[in-house]
Amino acid sequence: MKKIKIQRLKDKRALIDEKLEPLFIREEELENEEIIAICRSNKITIADLMEKLRKERSDGKMQSEEKMQREMLEEKIKENGDEN
Repeated sequence: MKKIKIQRLKDKRALIDEKLEPLFIREEELENEEIIAICRSNKITIADLMEKLRKERSDGKMQSEEKMQREMLEEKIKENGDEN
């Protein structure tokens, strides 16, 4: 009995997902159009935008790596201080 209910719910969910799929696709298209409109109004090419995004991601990664290294160093200093 429980398995049948679970299967019915799964079937309903699949049907809902199927019906919503075109809406999700349209939402993504609208977001893309909005990005393009903003780029055009600011005279930025998509290539410029992608390069900036790559740079920010790279800088963020570098900053997080530096932060981890700093934290590890501070932890070692603290450990050495505790030993003395």
